[in-house]
Amino acid sequence: MKQADSILILKTFSENEIRQFEDYLNSPFHNKNKKVVEFFSILRKYHPFYNPEDISKENLFREMHLKEKYRESYIRNLFSDLNLLCEGFLQQIHARENYAGGKMVIEELNKRNIFDVMEKKIRILEKKAAKEKNKDNNYYSNKVFIYEAKSFLLVDKTLTDNFRNDQMLCNLKLFLINMMELYFYLIVEEQRVKIKHDFEFLNLLLNYVKNNINDFTDSPLLMIYYNLCRCFIGDQNDEEYYFASKKLFQRHFKTLHDIDRKNIYSMFQTFCSNKIDKGFDNYNKELLNILIEMLKQNILSHKGNSYIDLNLYRNIIVLCVTLRQTSVLRDFIHKYLKLSNPESREDLSVYSYAHLEFLQKNYEKTLMHCAKIDFNDLLSSANENLYFKNDIRKLIMFSLYELNSNESALSHIDAYKHFLKSSKLIKDDLRNRFNQFLNFVNELIKLRLRFDEYKILKLKEKIQMSTEIMNKGWLLEKLNELEKNKV
Repeated sequence: MKQADSILILKTFSENEIRQFEDYLNSPFHNKNKKVVEFFSILRKYHPFYNPEDISKENLFREMHLKEKYRESYIRNLFSDLNLLCEGFLQQIHARENYAGGKMVIEELNKRNIFDVMEKKIRILEKKAAKEKNKDNNYYSNKVFIYEAKSFLLVDKTLTDNFRNDQMLCNLKLFLINMMELYFYLIVEEQRVKIKHDFEFLNLLLNYVKNNINDFTDSPLLMIYYNLCRCFIGDQNDEEYYFASKKLFQRHFKTLHDIDRKNIYSMFQTFCSNKIDKGFDNYNKELLNILIEMLKQNILSHKGNSYIDLNLYRNIIVLCVTLRQTSVLRDFIHKYLKLSNPESREDLSVYSYAHLEFLQKNYEKTLMHCAKIDFNDLLSSANENLYFKNDIRKLIMFSLYELNSNESALSHIDAYKHFLKSSKLIKDDLRNRFNQFLNFVNELIKLRLRFDEYKILKLKEKIQMSTEIMNKGWLLEKLNELEKNKV
């Protein structure tokens, strides 16, 4: 049963926040409904777990009215009132812990024409902003607010405002960071699915920054974003920009906020994935190192919960198999499977152990695991379904080949090609690369059924000459095995 919104909020409260919330409820300024105070005192006993059986509407009603006839509407109204108070408390926390509170006071002082006090509050905000090391969106947004407030105070006192240039530059930096962040989402989307975006305006922005670089070097986040965008937009020196952004990221990591760290890691992953797709196999190791680093930094998801991001989880599994890191994969599953979303954990477990069994050369067990996965339970998005399904199809093909189930493997390749053809989301270049790989496997199986040394040599040359081919190492390895085992 779905829990009340107020319960979902209360679950996130620390013990200190629970005490503060109790004080908030007991304040007549915030709450005059004593029944809500009583209601909260009952709920508090079940913090932080709030077991649904303990806090059912019937049980809560009995604890408040032992002898009266049960009325669901009574409890429902109390939950509604409590939720409004929880939201009000969250607003108080936000105002207290961020610039929001000070900015709201300045705006109210301005409305009431209390300019002397307003000026003092502006100076306090200025001092606070001067201590900020992370010059991100919020920093520049706050600086813009301060400049605008100062401008209002000085409008009748001076003909020149000596901070106007700084104000313009802050606005520009805020704009650039926001635009680059928005374009990041488009870049990542292009890498994942069949879709194209227009990056002409981003290119203009990057050229502007390049031509005025000295104006922006004091903003680490902006420079990281700039170098990352250069990795993808119209420049041949993509590796140079990638490592420049990585160096800046490592240098300023401690001053960056979590959301910025997650965005930057996402772009690192996208860059490495693009390089891998173009045949640069050395980036498999680079990408795995990035993902392991994310785990060590406890950057598991873009969401606020503690569940590991499904794409992060999948990428580590796939890379461990590609690089044959059996012990790394085993340790990863043991530590992080329990941090996956409970709703998909059972099927994710089957997916994980299918890959582990494959690395351990237990191919029949691999096939048994592959047959058990229900993708409808595992995933909610078509995009994620596409990649997880593809992983399993590839794993089945590898296992059938290793088990010498040649006819089954050839039949599976045909079904695999049909799957790729029917997908409307997979990118054309990626579909072509998958089909090319499947064609090579098809030839490989036929050569195993009917050995031909000359054809093996020609196939090996063809694979070696291919610059954009997936699983190149596996194909060459299997060809070498054929040569060694020839009769």
